[in-house]
Amino acid sequence: MRPLYHYLDPFWSRFPFPATHHFERSTFASIAVYRMTRVYFGREVLPVYCYVVGSTMIDTGISSVAPEISEAARDARVESAYLTHHHEDHSGNAALLAGRGVRVFASSDGVKLARNRLPRKFYQHALWGEADPVEAQAAAEVVELGPHSARVIPAMGHSVDHVAYFVPQEGWLFSGDAFVAERIKVFRGDEDFYDTVATMRRFLTLDFDALLCAHRPRFEGGRDAINGKLQWLLEVEGLVKEEHRKGRSIRQIVKTLGVSTSTWLYKMTFGDASTANLVRSILSGPVVRVEIAAALGD
Repeated sequence: MRPLYHYLDPFWSRFPFPATHHFERSTFASIAVYRMTRVYFGREVLPVYCYVVGSTMIDTGISSVAPEISEAARDARVESAYLTHHHEDHSGNAALLAGRGVRVFASSDGVKLARNRLPRKFYQHALWGEADPVEAQAAAEVVELGPHSARVIPAMGHSVDHVAYFVPQEGWLFSGDAFVAERIKVFRGDEDFYDTVATMRRFLTLDFDALLCAHRPRFEGGRDAINGKLQWLLEVEGLVKEEHRKGRSIRQIVKTLGVSTSTWLYKMTFGDASTANLVRSILSGPVVRVEIAAALGD
């Protein structure tokens, strides 16, 4: 039996959400930095960043800013776009760019996911909007980001197809959603705690300073931020397992972590983004989204 959001997705995809948007450009070193966000009743929600290096775009942002991204890509003469993963705030304009001759790349699993019109939950529509399917190509182990060579780094945890792009000559790490924050307390239902820990450890084997995150970039001190997140995750793991040994319920463990069980994000996502999911991922692993498994042939 399909989940309820599979049936509601066609409705939400046509629903006229009362959102405007902000879009702004800045620079870091030789990188063009694009910040975008939907705005509801004058309030920004969860800003998203994408980047352009030479003729290469890293992630493509939300579809709400399609005209601005299109103009930015045209002005920069973008020839290729590399996705960190398939989520709609990263692939929102990939199909648009591909239709104008830009070559789109992703991980091998990302290629499979990006070509499908995956059902989305209410909050995904509200926060980020649509992402049309796109035929991407599988990225090699080393790729060209403008004039720079970059290593493709496996970065699973937030999603099964996630990769990062590491430019060793400049000390840049384009990390997509692998970082987000040091003291992260909320997981989506399908996020994998132990893959996330493994990714943080993998990042710490790299020599970088700039952490080009898709939500909270750190233009300096990025490696320290990754180390801080790893230490926080290990601390949370220890607390969760200790409370579990005492027979505490998930709700009780969440309270021990000092996090409210009824935040605005919890309410908006109907529990899909919650501290309870972080606890569950530690104790029993992530929940598999059926449409992801089907697209990957699992």
